Amino acid sequence: MSQSLNKKVAIVTGSGAGIGLAIAVNLARKGVKVLTVDINAATANKSSEQIRKEGGQACSFVGDVSQEEVAKKMVDQAMNHFGRLDILVQNAFGAPAEAYGSAIEVTTEGYRKSMAILVDALFFGARFAVPAMQSSGPPPHYHPIDHAGNHLSDGESAPQEIGRIVNISSVHGLLQASKMLTYETGKAAVVGLTRQMAIDFGPTGITVNAIAPGHIVTEAGEKSWQTHGNAKGFRLFELQYPVRRTGIPNDIAHAVSFLCSSEASFINGVLLPIDGGLSIQLQENIVMEVANYIRNNPNLRTHFDLDEKNTRK
Repeated sequence: MSQSLNKKVAIVTGSGAGIGLAIAVNLARKGVKVLTVDINAATANKSSEQIRKEGGQACSFVGDVSQEEVAKKMVDQAMNHFGRLDILVQNAFGAPAEAYGSAIEVTTEGYRKSMAILVDALFFGARFAVPAMQSSGPPPHYHPIDHAGNHLSDGESAPQEIGRIVNISSVHGLLQASKMLTYETGKAAVVGLTRQMAIDFGPTGITVNAIAPGHIVTEAGEKSWQTHGNAKGFRLFELQYPVRRTGIPNDIAHAVSFLCSSEASFINGVLLPIDGGLSIQLQENIVMEVANYIRNNPNLRTHFDLDEKNTRK
């Protein structure tokens, strides 16, 4: 167990399932007390129950965090239940079907709802979490790092660790696909929001970073592949990644835990792609288009699988 995380308190939004659940559970296994947050009561409660069954400390909060008053209540509950706040991980997302399409296809309501959960929720979360972190002070087991400024600088060093904020963006905030206006606009905005917060709150001892996941196969995603895809189709999808696999929720969870630790105190305003190298290739859409072509031309072989022909099923 990392002593730098032990006894800290975290809020994890969108932690009812998938990436958010993995983040909450991983933090709890390192001794963090977690407020699991989801718009669905059943999944929010299930997440906190799972943590408690493993011996951790957790409680749940249910609500739409894109609403200002709900975000305030969320932070208030963490403070009232645990007595402090050290970490905010903002992962919540949900969009109506009418949010997908181009600028002439997306409905005004769909656009606004998507921007609310993608961007507004992060704004409101920080608005109420930052003062709570500041009032909580340095976390348990805090030990200042002996850096050069301690003996070279003519001035008092800023606190190195008051709080951590990690915002979940996406590779879709870096790369564009067709008919994804609201999602990609929102995830790109997360990057700008993160960098601005890093500048604003860094001097107070609060670091703010973002993670851009690639294709992460959650439990729901796996079921979708089983229903609509097949082994050859999934293998073709994997081949677009230099590491030759897609991601799992724990790939994101472990990175979040590191960014929340004392060891990451000099990392601020960073966007960390966790995508197996996908975002340096610009191939995601190309490969899926090729997959459609291959289905219509079963005898076709491509350079994607020339070296993998003995392992394909």
